[in-house]
Amino acid sequence: MTVLIGMTAGFVLKLLDIEEYMTYLSKHFAMLFMVLLLPPIIFESGYNLEKKPFFRNIGTVMLFAFVGTFIAIFTSSCLFYAVGQTSWSEPFGWKESFAFGSLISATDPVSVLAIFKEMNADENLFAIVFGESIFNDAIALVMYETVMM
Repeated sequence: MTVLIGMTAGFVLKLLDIEEYMTYLSKHFAMLFMVLLLPPIIFESGYNLEKKPFFRNIGTVMLFAFVGTFIAIFTSSCLFYAVGQTSWSEPFGWKESFAFGSLISATDPVSVLAIFKEMNADENLFAIVFGESIFNDAIALVMYETVMM
């Protein structure tokens, strides 16, 4: 339902021909999000983190976060680029493909973590999944900003 609402809103905005206004608004929203909204979310996550299991598994967390996120970025970017080279889609360059791959590669296991907490899952497993989710968000943001430079 949300996708349909978004598609309808996008179609209406396209008909209204307010592209310049929307571009201006989206640039400022991105800056507002990065400066005001994202830091408290990250701070709260770090503050409530169980530190002992997290630091005991820091090597595994970093391996999954960095290597896993880069594999996801590279794979999704190459697939997006390949689809752009077919007649199914508009052609995409490598820059657009890697920007898109960076945006969609950061997984967010909120529901998995909620189930782990409810089931009292192993604290090491919880720490690995939670730590990986925090770091892969940061990696994806840095990769996106790097690609868009």
